[in-house]
Amino acid sequence: MEQSNGVHQETVNNGVQVKNGIIQTKEELANAEDEQRVRVYKRRWIMLGLFCVVSMSNAIQWIQYSVISNVVKDFYGVSQLAVDWFSMIYMLAYIPLILPGTWLLDHSGLRLIGILAASLNCLGAWLKFAGARPDLFGLAFTGQTVAAIAQVFILGMPAHVAATWFGAEQVSTACAIGVFGNQFGVAIGFVLPPIIVKNDDDITVVERGMKTMFLATALLTTVLLLLIILFYREKPPSPPSRAQLESKKTKEGRSYIDSIWLLSKNLNFILLLISYGINVGCYYAIGTLLNQIVLSEFPDSEVQIGIIGLALVLAGIVGSVVAGIWLDKTRTYRGTCIAVYLLSLTGMALFTASMKLDQLWIVGLVASFLGFFMTGYLPLGFEYAAELTYPESEGTSSGLLNASAQAFGIPFTILVGMVVSSKDAIFGNLILTGSLLIGSVLTACIKADLRRQRAEMQELKNEEEMVELRKYEDKSHKEINDEDVVLHVEKED
Repeated sequence: MEQSNGVHQETVNNGVQVKNGIIQTKEELANAEDEQRVRVYKRRWIMLGLFCVVSMSNAIQWIQYSVISNVVKDFYGVSQLAVDWFSMIYMLAYIPLILPGTWLLDHSGLRLIGILAASLNCLGAWLKFAGARPDLFGLAFTGQTVAAIAQVFILGMPAHVAATWFGAEQVSTACAIGVFGNQFGVAIGFVLPPIIVKNDDDITVVERGMKTMFLATALLTTVLLLLIILFYREKPPSPPSRAQLESKKTKEGRSYIDSIWLLSKNLNFILLLISYGINVGCYYAIGTLLNQIVLSEFPDSEVQIGIIGLALVLAGIVGSVVAGIWLDKTRTYRGTCIAVYLLSLTGMALFTASMKLDQLWIVGLVASFLGFFMTGYLPLGFEYAAELTYPESEGTSSGLLNASAQAFGIPFTILVGMVVSSKDAIFGNLILTGSLLIGSVLTACIKADLRRQRAEMQELKNEEEMVELRKYEDKSHKEINDEDVVLHVEKED
């Protein structure tokens, strides 16, 4: 028993503490300590902003060749399928590398991954600049492959960055902003190449445009690499939310293979894995083949196709942010995912029909509708997966989602590309429409097992119960003191 500064305190050997007449157990003391450790920092916006810009630069590199595929085909003297592989290598590289990439993210943290991604992104850009000559197709493809490997460390990070730096009330919005960076890069990649690289019979004009485009990309990625090295941090001093804190405790001592095994037995996550792969795989196919699809119905429209791609992606950026804000406000994951998936299906059907209306502006308008919902589904899928798989790492679940998207994206792109090459773009679009219908059914079968949300609510309930308990103890302590005073007065009388 101690007496210090007028405060009466007694500690019992079994860990129960009495302070100012209030009993506190070991668990209560630990919770009080944890509460002090949970906070958010202003620098979180800097971390998110740096990630977004690196992701943007990598996405620019993904679509640079595809949006001017007819020009690239003639410039290098290769087949259309070879040009399509400039896009598909992003998908192919992701599939075998995502598991080691996610393991590295979980064990090394955001800073090392950020530096590694920015370094590969920069190297790939400089190799592509060096390969901007008709006789250096192999070097250009090598540069694109290096950039594709960088994507492995970028694409699954939005949910991880959001959970590491942002509190529960902002995590979905932050994830959506992370996706926004990548989509903004795709938008730039759609609109600038047709403007910079002209479709000209003079090969020197095309080469000059290619070098200008790739030099700008290389300089941008070099600046970003320096910024990442100087300012990017692994994590905040304290976790930003109770869910993040409890997740770290739960995962202590668990191996990466254990996490993968647990996810493989989660039926709801498996259904999401397939449905997400179908949706985003269709998006990758459209992005890769947009030039070919539209040119098949509207010849000599390269610049307009870039603008349509811009409209597709900009609408998707708005959709991503709206979806993130909506989830933070409502937490209605299942209903929102089903609605957005069905509207993506509707948009794909309308896009298919618009190709026969002989009005390119209608195609652009419908593409905006399609992009709003199809791209808006990206952060929804990440956050829904984080809910269904809590307390497993957000990087692991989002990495597997992206691997599924790449796995569907490659066959979708090859199959639809073959169909479009045979001058039947409508049938190619119908293949994607039917696939989205299957994905909608699978999405409706997912049960809303919101584990992360439940953990947050349980922690909040525990805190409320603790407050009520302490109020009761204060009241009891006061009543005991009042009785002592009355007995003391009676004894003196």
